[in-house]
Amino acid sequence: MKICISQTQSEKGNIQKNIKNHLRFIERAVKYKANLIIFPELSITNYEPQLGKALATKVEDKLFNPFQEVSNQNGIVIGVGMPTMATNGINISLLIFQPNKEREVYSKQLLHEDELPYFVNGDTQIIFTIKGKKIAFGICYETLQEEHFVNAIKNGADVYIASVAKPQNGINKANEHFPKMAKTYSTPVLMSNCVGACDDFMSVGQSGFWNAKGESVSRLDATNQGILIFDTETDQSDKEQLTIEIGTLADLDVLFQMYKTAKEALEDDNIYQWTNNYPTRSIIENDLKDGVLYVLKNNNKIIGAINISEDQEPEYKSVKWQFNDNKVLVIHRLVVHPTSQSKGFAKLLMDFAEDYAKQNNFTSIRLDAYSQNGRIVAFYKNRDYFIRGEIFFLERKYPFYGMEKEIT
Repeated sequence: MKICISQTQSEKGNIQKNIKNHLRFIERAVKYKANLIIFPELSITNYEPQLGKALATKVEDKLFNPFQEVSNQNGIVIGVGMPTMATNGINISLLIFQPNKEREVYSKQLLHEDELPYFVNGDTQIIFTIKGKKIAFGICYETLQEEHFVNAIKNGADVYIASVAKPQNGINKANEHFPKMAKTYSTPVLMSNCVGACDDFMSVGQSGFWNAKGESVSRLDATNQGILIFDTETDQSDKEQLTIEIGTLADLDVLFQMYKTAKEALEDDNIYQWTNNYPTRSIIENDLKDGVLYVLKNNNKIIGAINISEDQEPEYKSVKWQFNDNKVLVIHRLVVHPTSQSKGFAKLLMDFAEDYAKQNNFTSIRLDAYSQNGRIVAFYKNRDYFIRGEIFFLERKYPFYGMEKEIT
């Protein structure tokens, strides 16, 4: 069984934006064939006790339909953090979405004294059986109480998962407590923590897991969002912490080599999209100097890049574009290293570009796609880019398609 722990940064009270962010991480977990993904405490609203009453809802709320749909389509169990309505008040809960099953809720049973003015205790320890493994959940404060762990073991738990929102002093306590519990009860422990501002503290990530010997196997850093995947059968892990940022001249050598390797991989497939004169080292260097080349990093290693600017090639004038020229964003030189392709990274880069366009009030995006690269043309068509005409560049036998998408 593969369990995915997500380390996310949520925005205070912004439920729709946080759900969208969750769905992106679930999509990443599906790429790794995870059977279960768990998010940090109150991940949908951010950990904000004073907003609990105003934002509380029920698991049946249609707001959460996207999670159920993704669960059904991909066979993955999803646990997200949300305040829920109870008969005697508001609970801190994990909403559990299972493929083609009714939604369930696990509510925090042991509250910290600071939470008592806002929330009430849950009363049941629920054990979920997933792929033959019995999974117990705990939420933040209660996970550091041995009685909660012991109760989970008595109920037959094979794995214990802590969904938390912890500052550094809380993480220090977790680093002492969880390995002790794991070793004492021969039970793996996984911890999902958030990053960024929460209530009146800063949450510091460092999500990780400890095997049944109490050994720390892997963890994420203290500042970036990401996922950690644990295979219960092998004790092996994968982790992914993706960042997209403006490239610097210090990245030039790595970027040029990546473009060169991608060009060679295309040619191995008889796709002569790029030439010895494009993209050159000087073109990439100018992109970096102009601050228009964004790099995708996984665990601080560059695996992709995209040029986002308002610069249109002179050849674009031959295309009958549909949308006005006044506020147009242009995409050039999208690349993913061949060893990282077919993992959804090109989609992430395009998601980033389209979010950038929306945030900066662009009306449309334009790009060119090589007509002989059927895979990339289909990729853009699936994202609602439409062919507006053909563009001919030097040293290419076949045309590129001028493609355009409206941004609303």
